[in-house]
Amino acid sequence: MNFQIENKIKNQNGQTFIEFIFLLIVVMVLSFGLIRGFNSYTGLRWETFLKIIAIPNSNDVNIP
Repeated sequence: MNFQIENKIKNQNGQTFIEFIFLLIVVMVLSFGLIRGFNSYTGLRWETFLKIIAIPNSNDVNIP
């Protein structure tokens, strides 16, 4: 009985691969989240700068 339990514990075929997949998924989700967050913030920042620079101009600024 003791031998079967030890055998199950030592038999870890594929565990490293599964851990790698989980780690890869976590890194990808964090990366996409950060990229999406920074891109939207950067776009708003550039739009604000453009409007500030265009204030002395009498024409309205239309951002496509």
